[in-house]
Amino acid sequence: MRMPVGPGNNSARKTAKQPYASTREDKRLRVAFELVTFGIGLIDQDGKFTEVNRTLFEMFAFKKQEMIGMPLSDLPVPEGDAPVEIPDKLGLNGDSSPVVMEKRFVSKRGKIVWVEVSIASNARTSKAACFVASFHTITKRKLLQFALEEQASIDTLTKALNRATFSERAAIEFLRAGRNGHKTSMVMADLDHFKKINDTCGHAVGDQVLSLFGDVTRDCLRVGDILGRWGGEEFLILLPDTGPLGARQVAERIREAIEAQSIPRSTRVTASLGVVAQRPGESFAAVVERADEAMYEAKQIGRNRVVTNSDDLMRESKGDCDRLHLLTLYWRRYYECGIPEIDAEHQQLFMIANRILASLNPNGNSSEAVPLVDELLVHIAQHFKHEEKMLRQNGFPRAHAHCLSHSRLLERADELATQFRAQHTTVGAVLGFVVHDVVAGHIAMEDREYFPWMKSHDPDQGRAPRSRAARPTP
Repeated sequence: MRMPVGPGNNSARKTAKQPYASTREDKRLRVAFELVTFGIGLIDQDGKFTEVNRTLFEMFAFKKQEMIGMPLSDLPVPEGDAPVEIPDKLGLNGDSSPVVMEKRFVSKRGKIVWVEVSIASNARTSKAACFVASFHTITKRKLLQFALEEQASIDTLTKALNRATFSERAAIEFLRAGRNGHKTSMVMADLDHFKKINDTCGHAVGDQVLSLFGDVTRDCLRVGDILGRWGGEEFLILLPDTGPLGARQVAERIREAIEAQSIPRSTRVTASLGVVAQRPGESFAAVVERADEAMYEAKQIGRNRVVTNSDDLMRESKGDCDRLHLLTLYWRRYYECGIPEIDAEHQQLFMIANRILASLNPNGNSSEAVPLVDELLVHIAQHFKHEEKMLRQNGFPRAHAHCLSHSRLLERADELATQFRAQHTTVGAVLGFVVHDVVAGHIAMEDREYFPWMKSHDPDQGRAPRSRAARPTP
């Protein structure tokens, strides 16, 4: 029986077509979802991706199945950067405005990608997803921004920071050093007779000299050191985590490197440098003023030299003495090789080092330690000579390599001795060499390579009783 055509039947006919319309709309949305030029991800209330479009997973060089179920916070970011998470202000009721942020990510291929991320609640329009996140790549824009910022902060001739940017960076570094109690030093450098170079050789050569100074100085600095052009031929160098002695060595290295450069028209270029260390609570301006005074003193006494503030050196020396007074080297059975002569020489080294520690004067004067340091370094050289003779006589296979290690240590010891006598380094540096290089690096590690060999190839020495020399006095 055929149903009559009426309003009720038309309504039924429309209802029957509704699923088809819904499916067609879903297909349109799916096409749009995949064709947009930015990444889109749907995220559930647990913060995990439930759907991602092709642009998004290709942006991170992932496969689609790798991102489905991945927490938003697991998107890789550079070390030290915070992960991306659903902001607390975004509720599940859809009342909050979208949150927009700029973030750095690391693609699966290791490439840094800058992205503008927008996260909005989607609870009112979809039960399948609670949040929608869009990802717009802005890497090119950020690189252009960085280039413009660098252009605005760098002196184009010397590639050093300009005065304003250097001041900002130095102020931040001073705050960090004050908060953490770290040493910070500053060097002011001024090219000698620079006006004469401009007048006799021309400004083109003068510009070449300035550019050369920037290049040479950067080669003498660490990655974290900061070089700035303060004005004309004056430069400032900030050395984080560096005391005045270390800063003086850096300044001397710069001075020698500049003097060694070959300039057109046989022009001799030198620099005068002043070195100071920041004192507790001292402002950036005050440090610059003292560095300028030290540099001016270098000019007054002949140019082409480094002058370091003597009070800063005394403060550092006294601080080293205060810290070293708390140290004592103790002989451990672990160091014993069972060869009485070698063990006795090792223990003697400990005893001399402890005598140096006991000789330190609380006022920072280390003059009494000078003969003891000489005695220590002579003892190390004699011990190495005896040890090498013993290793060769017993046919130790690695005797040559062991002797090369001795040569490197002796070269460093001679360098330290020279610097210490000239007051260019501290007792702390000498004892650091003894503790870290000689004791921990050589006696405790490299010397142990020959212990089994000596015992197996020299029965008399192998059965020798362990040395029982008295423990060094503190």
